[in-house]
Amino acid sequence: MQFLTAFAFAALASAPAQAAPPCAMSADERAWVENALHASDDVMLWRLRLPPDPRPIIIVFNDRCRFESRGGSGWLGTPHRGKIVLPDGTDTNAVITSFASRVGMNGQRFFVMALPSVWRKGTTINSDDRLGLTGVFLHEFSHTRQMDVLQGRFDAAEAIYKMPADFTDDSIQMRFRSDPAYAASIAQESDLLYRAAAEPDLAKTRAMAREALALMDARQKRWFVGKDARYKPYDDLFLTMEGFGQWAAYAWLSDRKGGGMTPAAAQSKMRGSRRWWSQEEGLALFLVIDRLLPGWAQRAFGNPPALGIEMLRQAVGGAAPR
Repeated sequence: MQFLTAFAFAALASAPAQAAPPCAMSADERAWVENALHASDDVMLWRLRLPPDPRPIIIVFNDRCRFESRGGSGWLGTPHRGKIVLPDGTDTNAVITSFASRVGMNGQRFFVMALPSVWRKGTTINSDDRLGLTGVFLHEFSHTRQMDVLQGRFDAAEAIYKMPADFTDDSIQMRFRSDPAYAASIAQESDLLYRAAAEPDLAKTRAMAREALALMDARQKRWFVGKDARYKPYDDLFLTMEGFGQWAAYAWLSDRKGGGMTPAAAQSKMRGSRRWWSQEEGLALFLVIDRLLPGWAQRAFGNPPALGIEMLRQAVGGAAPR
């Protein structure tokens, strides 16, 4: 018996290593990604009537494989060892993530997201909450649509104010979060905008939106002075980017042919913990713009593009502050 056991182990040791299974998306994974891309098309092409836009490089991954699609082609799967190689030559950890970026300053756009299986393992997310993950996809994927349009506005700001490499949409919040008066203004602005968006009477909607705009102008005029003046253009830009991303996800979630949620439920899902100012106020800003400014997407993606605060000003008939 001992001889047979030793022989069996020897046979196993001398056998060639079994090849790893090929990297191919499961039918479930493919269905989720393709449905998310269709959801994006529903919002951009049919809801907003924007022209078709070439798809960026798309990279998704599970715990074993990285999948890449270029130009709307099929998915090329390759194994990874915990690191996801990006088109710019860098890499990122194969953990919960979703982001849009580009190669260099003006290079190819790309989008990266962990597949649902990775999110389920790393969070307490409900395994059936595909709507929530599609919302995450739509928010981040919408930024690939904004990149080229807003690049000139970012370049103009960068030409005047040299921001650090780690500057993000949350950097302004990090700078002012310990100032209770600043935080109170953000909360009041957001509350007015959400109330305006929910108000059935358009005249009252416009009045509340005008009051919110006055608070936004006053906040920027009071706090964005001296060395902090550099935050002004980025406050406008990040409210636009994050607000549009939040609204795009909300628009699909609240569409009966899309996510099928009620507007209130879709809004609640996108607001989440309500802890990030640019997302919280940005969503409210675009909800109001969508109520008051027909055809706003053509302004937002025009040449030059209109930022969120500029469209709000148009919607309420307000003059730019001096």
